[in-house]
Amino acid sequence: MFAKLKKALMGGTADATPTRAQVRLQAMLDALEDEPEQTFLDSADAEHRVDIHAFGRNFVEGSESADDEGYVLVTNGMSDRLMPAPPAGVPEGMTRAAELVWYVRDLNPEYISNLRWLAKLPAFDRFFLASGHRVPMPEPPLSFCGLQTFFFLTPIYGPDARMLSGVTVDEGEAIATLTVNLISEAEYALVKREDGLGELLDLFDANDHPMVFDPQRISYV
Repeated sequence: MFAKLKKALMGGTADATPTRAQVRLQAMLDALEDEPEQTFLDSADAEHRVDIHAFGRNFVEGSESADDEGYVLVTNGMSDRLMPAPPAGVPEGMTRAAELVWYVRDLNPEYISNLRWLAKLPAFDRFFLASGHRVPMPEPPLSFCGLQTFFFLTPIYGPDARMLSGVTVDEGEAIATLTVNLISEAEYALVKREDGLGELLDLFDANDHPMVFDPQRISYV
């Protein structure tokens, strides 16, 4: 099952020793109990290869409305490069290995290109990325959305948070998953303040912040 997909990921035969990408994919299949509807393969000659799997999902349990359908985009390859530890060391409960998750309504190519770029950024720019961290951009990264700063959180949906927790990479590092979000400049200014992260998360709760990315979302600040 899924042998063709596994072979396409890294080449070779399906019966060969599983590659890291194949091990991660199998963990995703087990956790999500589904196979990806599409896989966006990185260039075969990419120095740091990051593939992206798109799993279809109905985000409202029991609903048959097309309005509740979308995709879970998951990177596969970010964790091949460990992030550098912060000067004070890796905080307790965190890890230097991660893969990214983005909940979206459609498979716009801009989601794919931005997600792949984000997955490669910590290793390239040598910084540590964890829940609550931000990546401000000089201009909105999506042509159809005015929000400008990427914001990362631990998935609130248990299976997504645990998706790769049983997979380890170099130095025994477990793989965490982080969701991708976009916030406004005002929200970014808030979250940078002392206790600002908690305040922003309270605003998310108060405004029923959607799990699926809404490019037309109005700033809560």
